[in-house]
Amino acid sequence: MLIFTMTISAQTALATEGGGSNYLPGFYGDFAMAAFPEPGTYFNNFFAAYQDTTSQTGTLLEMPGVMHVTNQKFLEGQFIVGFFPALMISKDHSGTNSNARVGLGDFYLVPGGLSWNLDNFSALLFEGIVMPTGYYHQGDFNTGRNYWTFDHNLLTTFKIPGDNELSIGIGYMNNLRNPATDYQSGDEFHFDYTVGHYFTSMISFGITGSYYQQVTKDQAPAEIITSPPGEAASIGPVVMYAPRINNQDIAISLKWLREFNATGRTEQEYIICRIFLPF
Repeated sequence: MLIFTMTISAQTALATEGGGSNYLPGFYGDFAMAAFPEPGTYFNNFFAAYQDTTSQTGTLLEMPGVMHVTNQKFLEGQFIVGFFPALMISKDHSGTNSNARVGLGDFYLVPGGLSWNLDNFSALLFEGIVMPTGYYHQGDFNTGRNYWTFDHNLLTTFKIPGDNELSIGIGYMNNLRNPATDYQSGDEFHFDYTVGHYFTSMISFGITGSYYQQVTKDQAPAEIITSPPGEAASIGPVVMYAPRINNQDIAISLKWLREFNATGRTEQEYIICRIFLPF
């Protein structure tokens, strides 16, 4: 869902404020990304480790999320809610910098969504809200971006004959103004996908990736020079292990992605682990 990038304010900005974003490439791209189980409460933990391709900056991000699938239905879809707090450990040793910080990141809230599960098709429509809960002080090395983001998402999963799967997620993010800098990052489009094969009921392997593009320009004070909107793509392998323990279905996925063709931002590489299990 998110990339909580450490930011240091500057007079010349990259695409979006500081060149970062509240989108994490590949966060949505996973096996059965749109398929939610029966009503209940689920632990949906995300862990990400990412760095720029020169290893000068790096971040560890932990998001121990909780998702609740209710018994309520609307338009035949199951109503869901979720909450993902965030903890970050980050460093920046690029150039003459020597910065490091541990602290809360910007939390992610799912105030509502609808989940549909048919025989060979699942869909998940939800609203995500990034809340500026992370540490932020203008000109400092921060764990938050200090603005609200509204993330509109539609995820789909198609079961394909031969134990194959195609999952696709599209999203559009509206960013509000940073009150400390009077800077408003432009709107952002993101696309995630996974193409995979189930070797057994427990082992799956596939290719996952993403595409990101900033679609509207930043709005900034006159003294700040903005750059053209950012754009990047990523691709890499993903594997999922889904054992059944104590009569409970558990899913553990691990993926590696590398960005390419990045403009307006520094290319990154990511390791992302997801654990999904019922309470």
